[in-house]
Amino acid sequence: MRFSGQTDLPFEPYFVVGAPRTGTTILHALICTDESVNDYIAECSYFTALLPPFALGWSNFDQHTYAYFPGGRPEFGRYHSQLLRAVLRDTWEQVGQPKKLALKDPVLSRQMGNLAQLLPESKYVVSIRDARDAIASRVTVMRKGKPDAVVSEQDVIRVCQEFNASYLPLLKAPDIFSGRALVVAYEGLSRSGNLAPIETFMGIACHASRVWKSELTDINSPASETEWRTEQYGRPLNADSIGNYASILTPQQVQIVLDHCGPLMQQLGLPLN
Repeated sequence: MRFSGQTDLPFEPYFVVGAPRTGTTILHALICTDESVNDYIAECSYFTALLPPFALGWSNFDQHTYAYFPGGRPEFGRYHSQLLRAVLRDTWEQVGQPKKLALKDPVLSRQMGNLAQLLPESKYVVSIRDARDAIASRVTVMRKGKPDAVVSEQDVIRVCQEFNASYLPLLKAPDIFSGRALVVAYEGLSRSGNLAPIETFMGIACHASRVWKSELTDINSPASETEWRTEQYGRPLNADSIGNYASILTPQQVQIVLDHCGPLMQQLGLPLN
């Protein structure tokens, strides 16, 4: 991609976010079946990596950053917004200039508060899942290639904290995300196949029969064969993995998840029963 320096956005920017292992990939793939959206494409981790520098510059503004932006924090915010816009514009050019640009990265979830303010026109489709299944899936990743690996209590707590951090921006700034974020429960979507709320929110029509068909990403390429790939990757939407935690987590680990993630799930209206 060439840096164009163009910062106007002649498209609608959408970001599919949510904690890792909550169904963001299949959700993104389904969204990308609409003709007005770009084809399914790998995670936008490069774009995501542009957000932490903003957070650093903002937190250190009075010590360091002020020297480079005599107009103060507003000037700094505008500058970084222009940087993000230029990269998004180039990305849009790269993927075929769709009417709606839909990008996905679970890691972006933790930065969506800053992104929402820097790009006021951006919207978010937020995937959430029973935290027990999400944490169990993370434990499975830890054990890939090391089936006898010991997953400690601290490991489970760390992943619970990662899960919670993915939704805190949404809970901390409800006014910012009002009308701009749609929360999609993985269980409800995978059991019903009902895409209507997503279609209404984005103004699209998903075609489940075309899921995973993409000119931008070969889902069977060696690059997709990582420890993060699950048996669900490349499959149609299904409910096969719901409740898997019961055969993966110990009762003690389940209780840790309930203790650490239960209150947040309650706040999001999806209590862990």
